[in-house]
Order: sequence, then C-alpha cells, then structure tokens
Amino acid sequence: MAHCVADTIERGARDPEIMTTAVAILRPSASVLPGLGPNLANLLRLRALALSTAGRYDEALIDVEEALRICLRATIVRRTTAKVAFAAALSVRAHVLQCLGREREAVDDARQALALCRGRLSHAPHRYGPVLLTALDELARALNKTGEPRQALPLGEELVHILRRLAPRRPRYDRFLAGALHQLGVYISDVGDLTDALRAANESLQLYLRLDREQPESYALQVELATHNRDLFLDRLKRQG
Repeated sequence: MAHCVADTIERGARDPEIMTTAVAILRPSASVLPGLGPNLANLLRLRALALSTAGRYDEALIDVEEALRICLRATIVRRTTAKVAFAAALSVRAHVLQCLGREREAVDDARQALALCRGRLSHAPHRYGPVLLTALDELARALNKTGEPRQALPLGEELVHILRRLAPRRPRYDRFLAGALHQLGVYISDVGDLTDALRAANESLQLYLRLDREQPESYALQVELATHNRDLFLDRLKRQG
C-alpha cells in the first residue's frame, strides 16, 4: 500500500491539483501527530514545484516557506528526516526565487542547502545524495545568473562528474546528466571557452536525442534547446576563427 501511495504521489507531483489533494489529506493528521511534519513538508515542497512549473511562483513560495517552518519545528524523533526535507525545501526555494528574479537570495538558500548536505552526506548518503545534486544545480544556476560564471563552473563540473558515475548503473540519471551537461556548456561559454562549451553542448544533445528515440516526443523541447546551444556555440567559434 505504501508503494502505491508513493507511486501515485510521484505521478501527480507535477499537477498542482493532485498535490493539493494530497496536502489536504495529510494536513489534519500532521496537526495532531508531529512526527508526520516532514511528510507534510515534502508534500508542500512537491506542490511548490508543481506550482512553479505552472508559473504560479508566488503561491509556490508560500508553500515552500511553510515547508521550511515545519522542518524547523520537527520533533527529535524524526530529526534526520526533517533535516533532509529542510535541505530539499531550501533547494526548491532557491529555484522559485530564481524564477522570481531574486537570484542573490537564491544563492544564499542553495549555498545553505549544499553545505548541509556536504556536512551530513557521509552519515546518510542515500538520503542526502539526491538533495546534494539539486543544491549543486541550483547554486550553479543562481551564481551564473548573478554574473559569477567562474564560481558556477566548478559546481557544474562536480555535478556532471557525479552524474557520470551514477548514470551507467542507474539509467534514470541519463536525463539529469543531459541537463547538467547543457548547463555546463552555458557556464563554460560564459567563462569564454567556446571549444569546451561546444563539446559539452554536443554531448548533451546526443544524450537528449537518444532519450527522445527511446521515448518519442518526451524530450522534443530539450532536443530543441540543446540544438540551439550547440549551433550558437559553433557559430561563435567560427566567428572567432
């Protein structure tokens, strides 16, 4: 039964209405059973992501800030779960703040999430590892948007390095690797190395093309964006020559 519920939530995580139903179901129980607080925080975080995807950023910010408050007052019984949920919510708030054009605030949130994950990764790698990946991505994106590509670059490289190790054993990470390579190309380009930027962009494109062949139409937008970056870097490189 637990797996069925988890699967249902995962499938509905991009639908704000489904996540609203899930939050409404859990909220009454969480109000009388504090140990359920981290579960409610995670649902609010997922709804914030769904709202953000729908362009409803102000509502998303309200949800993720409630999630953070819940984690801060979590009971000692589920302290680790609450800290993982707190780091994950910080990363989501960083994402939402970037969508709202508040990149400098996003840097602070993503940096805090990353520091928390690094500090506890050795104690619970399977729990903090996925959040660390998200924090690396959000921090790199936010730093680049604030005009700090040289600070973003090593974070993007670290993310790609980790995903390269994960993807051969867990194919579900291929799409994350493709996205990380796409962003890495942007950071490298902004630093000024168009040759390496083109290499990263082309690798990202090839990965997306393979994923699109395996799941037709699922990656059409990503293929289009990766093709655009590949062609843009190639054109700039030709002009330099």
